[in-house]
Amino acid sequence: MIHQLIRRCAVVLAAWLPFFALWVLFAMSYTHDRFSAVLVASLISMGSAGLLGIAVWHLCQRWPWPLGFTLNFYLLQIFFALLYALAWTTAVYGLECLRRGNALQGFWSWPVVCRQLLIGIWFYAIFAGVSYAVQTRNRLHEKETLAARAEALAAAARLDAIRARLNPHFLFNALHTLAALVKFRPTLAESAIERLGDMLRYALKEDGRELVEFSEEYEFTRQYIAFEQLRYEDRLKVDLQIDPESFNFDVLPFSIQTLAENAVRHAISIRPEGGSIWIKCSCRDGRLSLSVRDDGPGGRADRGQSHQFGLRSLQERLRAAYGPSADLHVDSGSDGFEASFEVPSSESLSVDRKSGGRQV
Repeated sequence: MIHQLIRRCAVVLAAWLPFFALWVLFAMSYTHDRFSAVLVASLISMGSAGLLGIAVWHLCQRWPWPLGFTLNFYLLQIFFALLYALAWTTAVYGLECLRRGNALQGFWSWPVVCRQLLIGIWFYAIFAGVSYAVQTRNRLHEKETLAARAEALAAAARLDAIRARLNPHFLFNALHTLAALVKFRPTLAESAIERLGDMLRYALKEDGRELVEFSEEYEFTRQYIAFEQLRYEDRLKVDLQIDPESFNFDVLPFSIQTLAENAVRHAISIRPEGGSIWIKCSCRDGRLSLSVRDDGPGGRADRGQSHQFGLRSLQERLRAAYGPSADLHVDSGSDGFEASFEVPSSESLSVDRKSGGRQV
């Protein structure tokens, strides 16, 4: 508490020093007194003005600037300006009397009083203007913070809703694969059940994390591919090209696996001869690029309600987690299908959020 008070006083002093320096220069140009005398007189004038400025700050907090034109507010400001000018003039007179040891001759003459009051009104206008400007900026900042927090809560709610649907979706597809193994390859079913248990530990993990380490998602995807290879054997060929720098990134859970699953369902399961899948991760300029390509039939981005959900949910999660800096891209042609996305590093994402971006 004491440190904050000292810091605030230092900030106020630093902000008031330029005005004090101008006042000293102004006084030096209109008097032939010694510099020390001018400095003391300036300290009295500007010091008392600054102390009274604290009261102006509290008055501005008590009567904030209205949204529309209000006559009573402006009349009140005029009254406060006159009151401030009178109080400042009296304070300067009293302190000067104490310094000199006698009453100031001619101080209360009409021209001198008018000049002092006008200067006091000018001081009040400066203090009130700065106070209202700072308070307006603080209110705008609070509104931006509340808006960002509301947006973050909405994004988190969307992610939770998608995650609640995603785990059952993965489990359904995994059980579908397991059922096929039990029926056609019962000898492999036991090994498949063990792999499914390993995968479920990751899939059903509820630790509140929006992002996971790349190594976790990559290992889960490898487990999923090995699980599917128990069923398809040589019909499923996978080529992994992983940049070692990828392990320094965080990614969405189920992001790589969703694309791999989409490729298996559409390029391998529907063809007796099977096919190939290429998973490539590369890093450049602080961003991770990930793509999954297969050699299956193209033109299938919108086929199958179940498989639509995987790509659509991944696209929604990318936008909710990263904003416009990440999106899912698909490229479908006669020679295959490719889905890819780019994500920034965790450091870049944190900087964007602190500067007013998302805050999830």
